[in-house]
This record gives sequence, structure tokens and C-alpha cells, in this order.
Amino acid sequence: MMQIAPAEADTKAARPSGRGKVQDRVLTSLRYGLMSGLFVPGQVFSLRKLAASLGTSPMPIRESLSRLVAANALEELPNRSVRVPRLNATSLSQLFEMRTLIEGVATRVASEKVTDELLARLEQLNQSIIDAHSHGDMAEVLRANQKFHFAIYGHADSDIMMPLIESLWLRSGPTMYYSLNSPGLWDASSHVKILEAMAARAPDDARAAMVEDILKTGDYLVEKASTRSNSGPFADLGALAADDMT
Repeated sequence: MMQIAPAEADTKAARPSGRGKVQDRVLTSLRYGLMSGLFVPGQVFSLRKLAASLGTSPMPIRESLSRLVAANALEELPNRSVRVPRLNATSLSQLFEMRTLIEGVATRVASEKVTDELLARLEQLNQSIIDAHSHGDMAEVLRANQKFHFAIYGHADSDIMMPLIESLWLRSGPTMYYSLNSPGLWDASSHVKILEAMAARAPDDARAAMVEDILKTGDYLVEKASTRSNSGPFADLGALAADDMT
């Protein structure tokens, strides 16, 4: 069973506003789970399981889910249960196009003031992704991938771009499991290009490499969604994957 780690998200706006606040901690954990791909499209949330995983009562879970529904990160079903949305091809295409625009700029800005410390951190995270992928440890792949991207975006230090990026990842994050776990789709080449461009202090090349990385996933998911009759990518596999992820 994949556990949610409450304090793992490498983001700024997603962190709790005050220590000891259970509601903030739960919301942070759920946001992190969505952004890093620990939840999958079509997955219906169990208050009992989430409460047990996060060590709290169902009440803060219910309140956090309601806030995420209001933010369009989750959707409420007619029976009042809550699930991760299944995006159709059009929505996926728009989502990943927006990611290329904003995250491309954030990468360029971060590259303009890159430090040796950041490069070392990114190298370490990318190696963690490679190692975990080779061992089939998808939980670690997802965590390290989210940290890799957000280490770059965080270095851009933009109060304008970061909330937008987080909002986009709340919607696109649940698709990460399928893209990173698809044979032959993911390798380290795009991340290596990003690292090489940043190390060379070439901001435009770094932006282009990030766009390539995002589109590799986006184009694949749009194609898969377009060839299926259901409402979103891998919707027929959602229940099976959810059993593995909860």
C-alpha cells in the first residue's frame, strides 16, 4: 500500500500555514498526493483509509476533500463520494499546453540564476528516479520526479508562477503514474538535457528541454485518451490501479 508522506512536498504554497494544525497537514498531504501522482484518475477516496494513513479522524479528511473539489482538483459524484477526475483528450491537451508555457518560463528564470548546489540536488534527484525506475519502485519514482521539477520551479522564486504551477499539477499529477510506468515512454533523456542546459547556463535551452519533457508525457496521454471510448485516459484501468495505490 502506498503511503502518503505529509511533509514531502517540495512546494511553497502547499505547506501548512502553522504547525500542529491538523487541517493544514491533511490538506498539504492530499495536495502532495495529487501533484506527485500517488492518486490516479478515477480513484474514489475512502475517508476511513485516508484517515488511517494520515493518523487523523475523518472530519479533516472530509473538509480537505471539499476544498479540493472547490478548487476543481477533485470531483464530487452524485452519491457524494469524491474521486480524482478523468480528463478527456481536449482537457489533457489544454492542461499540458499550459504546463509548457508556465513551467517553461519558470525553468528559464531558474536557469538564469542557477547555483552549483541546485545542480547537485537535481543530479541526485534524477539519479534517484533512474534507480527507482530500474527497480520498479514507482512510489519513489513519483516522489523524486515531483521533487525534481519543483526544485527547479522553486528556484525561480516567483509568487506568481508557483501557485499556477501547483494548480496545474493538481490536475496533471494523477496521470504521472501511467506515463512513468509505461514501457518505453519514459527515460532520463529529457531530464539530462535540462541538467546539461542549466549547467551550461543556457536558459533558453533549459526551457526547451523542459517543454520537451512535458510534451513527451502530454502527447502520449492525449493519444491514449483519443483512442478510447471512455471519458479519460486509462479510465478502464483506474479501479485496478487504485487498488495498488491506496
